[in-house]
Amino acid sequence: MARLFLLLFLVFALLLAMRVLRVLAENFLASRRPRPPAAAIEGEMVKDPVCGTWIDRRLALAARSAGEWVPVCSEQCRARLQGT
Repeated sequence: MARLFLLLFLVFALLLAMRVLRVLAENFLASRRPRPPAAAIEGEMVKDPVCGTWIDRRLALAARSAGEWVPVCSEQCRARLQGT
């Protein structure tokens, strides 16, 4: 009976050690991957009122709608919004 408990304990310890090594390897590999530039993370997202696409405010095109400026994602959405 004691041998069975010892065997189960050794299997459990081996599985636990393998899991710890896997997590350490994943964290190491994740730290080596290139990260996007900080500017891409910090951008404010806005929704295009024409097609519903979410875009970075800094990349959006400006269109005039009802006398105010509205951010749009493309020239096609700008033309649809302005009715041309």
